[in-house]
Amino acid sequence: MTWPLTCGWGLCIATALSLGIAPQAAAAPEVENHRIRGWTLAAENCSQCHAIGKGAGADVFAGPSFTAVAAMPSTTGMALNVFLQSHHQRMPSVRLDRDEMDAVIDYILSLKRAEPSGR
Repeated sequence: MTWPLTCGWGLCIATALSLGIAPQAAAAPEVENHRIRGWTLAAENCSQCHAIGKGAGADVFAGPSFTAVAAMPSTTGMALNVFLQSHHQRMPSVRLDRDEMDAVIDYILSLKRAEPSGR
């Protein structure tokens, strides 16, 4: 009689583990799509003044590159959120809805995480 109970617990544990792992695996493409949307929005709204990708020459732009912004120690999601909602003299007002702003922020923060850790 102990065997079915043990087997039942094992099944419960296996099910719980599989349910815990499945949402994370399913969320990865959604997160990546959100970052791609952020890159697309940045290309449409920011690329006239900022180098938005890795490898673009920063010397020809009026504003800092997104990789330079991402590399700043002060760059956090909250800091970018405040910055993007504030008016800046040399930066035109770009109106993004909440999801668009979050997507651009996610894209910029992904550039921070993409940097090699040995720097």
